[in-house]
Parts: sequence; C-alpha cells; structure tokens
Amino acid sequence: MFGLGKFGKMAETVKQAKAQQSKMKAIEVFGESRNHLVKIHLNGLQELVNITIDESLLSPDKARDLKSSIMEAYKDAQQKLQKELMKGMNLEEMKKLLGM
Repeated sequence: MFGLGKFGKMAETVKQAKAQQSKMKAIEVFGESRNHLVKIHLNGLQELVNITIDESLLSPDKARDLKSSIMEAYKDAQQKLQKELMKGMNLEEMKKLLGM
C-alpha cells in the first residue's frame, strides 16, 4: 500500500532534483573553435545559451568551414562542461541522485 511516508519521501526527492537542476542551470561554459571564429555558450543542462559567429564565415563558399567551426566549438564547450560538472560533484551526491 502507498503510505504517506512514501509520498513525503518522493516529494523531498522531487524538491532535491529541482534544486540540483537550478544549480546546474547556473553553471556556464564557453567553447571556441580552433580558428576562434565561432563561440558557443552552454549552461550546465547542456542548453545552448548563445552562439557567436564571425562574419567571415557567413558567405555561401564558407559553409563547410562554418559547419566545422560550429562542431569544434560545441565539442569544446561540452568538454569544458563535463570537467566543470565533475568538479562540483562528489561521489555521495552522485549516489543520492542515482538512488544508490
């Protein structure tokens, strides 16, 4: 049977998850392409906050370079984000989030 104690525990878990999500959203990283012409801004939830593209990449004949630069900048931002998230996490917090 589903008791009130379990409901309270579930509500607390939801509350903790929302707090963790807010903390992660506040984390910001910036990635950059090797040629420094594309910059990507991600938050801790891996949401794209902003992208800056140098005008020199905005001509049709530079489409391949633009695509490559965006991919490089995004990969750079993801790697920085992973490092940032690992800095702020300890093993006990991870176990709690995973229900261990």
